Amino acid sequence: MLFDVHQLTAGYGGEDVIKDISLTVQEHEIFGIIGPNGSGKSTLLKCMYRGLETDSGSIEIDGRALLTYSNKDLAKKIAVLPQHTETTFSYTARQVVELGRYPHQSGWFNNTKIEDKRIVDKAMQETRVESFADLPMETLSGGEKQRVLLARALAQEPQILLLDEPTNHLDISHQMNLLNTLREWTSAGKITVVAILHDLNMAAMFCDRLMLLDEGRDAGTGKPGTVLKKDKIEEVYAASVNRKSPSCCS
Repeated sequence: MLFDVHQLTAGYGGEDVIKDISLTVQEHEIFGIIGPNGSGKSTLLKCMYRGLETDSGSIEIDGRALLTYSNKDLAKKIAVLPQHTETTFSYTARQVVELGRYPHQSGWFNNTKIEDKRIVDKAMQETRVESFADLPMETLSGGEKQRVLLARALAQEPQILLLDEPTNHLDISHQMNLLNTLREWTSAGKITVVAILHDLNMAAMFCDRLMLLDEGRDAGTGKPGTVLKKDKIEEVYAASVNRKSPSCCS
């Protein structure tokens, strides 16, 4: 067990958004979080990287309480790709990716080491952003920015990658490339992924396990085939579902 969330409750302004959530994430798996808008997906993910204070419950990484990690030590464990990220200054794509090496350095003004450069280059190659490495971030499309931010997360060399709608802004080709890459990394034992996904077909194809959230509560956790039942999805999403791929969702 790598990530352990136990009876977690959290929200905003005194109103609970997620309620009594428990889950475990195993090493080198892709764990997907699904559910309709407003079901608490992003709130749960924020708690998992200490972006939101919890009201009750506990979170552990490698058997150690999340709250006991320093910010820098936590950044060596977890990299985050949030749904919305803006860069305040005019950085090039490469400079943004290089920021991912900060947790492994002793200060902001260290000279980039050869090993840091190798890791940054590799992250950029794997996310296919080398062609616009020297372009300012503000000149890039939404999909290109998303890939640069993913490269930055990979440059951290984390154990766990937390992704909030990672395929947002990406066309279908880049969506498939990204999810295939995540699958390759987890299969090779390089990383563990927790991802919020809206596309249920992609969740079924690429995730080892899923948690379905319904109004902040766990409506089902397990293998995609056990979670993505037609009647359950219709109930939670309040929409009619035509199942086209029995092999994924039966």
